[in-house]
Amino acid sequence: MMSLCGLPRNFILLILLLAFNPVAAQEAGQEGITNYAYSVFVGTGRYNIGDRVIYVLRLPMAMDLRKPNYETGKIGYRLLFPAAVGITDFDDIGEIPELDLSDLQTMTFTPGLEAQIPVKANWLIKPFGQAGLGWDLKSSSNAFVWGLGARTRAWFGANDRWLIGGEVLWAGNNPKYENEPTTRFSRVAFGAEYKWQTNWQPFGRRVSWHLRGIHWAYANAFNLEPPIEEINIDNSTEIGVSFGIYPPLNILGYKFRQGGIGYERSDEFNAIKLFTTFPF
Repeated sequence: MMSLCGLPRNFILLILLLAFNPVAAQEAGQEGITNYAYSVFVGTGRYNIGDRVIYVLRLPMAMDLRKPNYETGKIGYRLLFPAAVGITDFDDIGEIPELDLSDLQTMTFTPGLEAQIPVKANWLIKPFGQAGLGWDLKSSSNAFVWGLGARTRAWFGANDRWLIGGEVLWAGNNPKYENEPTTRFSRVAFGAEYKWQTNWQPFGRRVSWHLRGIHWAYANAFNLEPPIEEINIDNSTEIGVSFGIYPPLNILGYKFRQGGIGYERSDEFNAIKLFTTFPF
């Protein structure tokens, strides 16, 4: 993520409102922003929440240390280097703002390690752990951010036509200041992606088209100081379309295989998202 979500009275709504709205944090009697750091666990996109527009850029950087091998039972390992920045704009959501570096609000970096366990030749289970920091660039606030969980994916059919996957995540945010609340949340997700392989080969790279659907569910509501009320966790749904290329394109060491656009919606929140891979 790249990948984001939100819905009525939902945890992500709280994250995005507090994460990139220093005014809300100050009104609640907090020194700075308390929950901005969660942006690293969502994705790149433009989020519309009421009269606010929020932009998140997430870079899902990673490096393979060892590939898994089902035949030999070898477990694979991957270093994770996800980073995220948040940009705010409080103009009307129908306008396209002129963004510059002064609009940059938050930055988060949570490196970690992912193990890739080959259950079958076409099925991986991927437990992971991440820990890092989040910074509010407009104040002295920062937080320790961590996440633990597991993802899984399986692929089926000719040319790996079907991708099916899911995630369980438990994450936390420990702010620098004692008067800022420590928060936790958990997330369960599942989704599928279908690939249409074409014979089109521009520049020697074969193109495929992909359609995906993902459902996100959140748990563990928590309290904040007034006037922010308790936020209950709910669900959101995402659909997306993308194209893939093979062999991948090497861009400054990053192997670009897929790129697409998605739309995520709830009753009180919607987002247009950009992504480069199936998230599981």
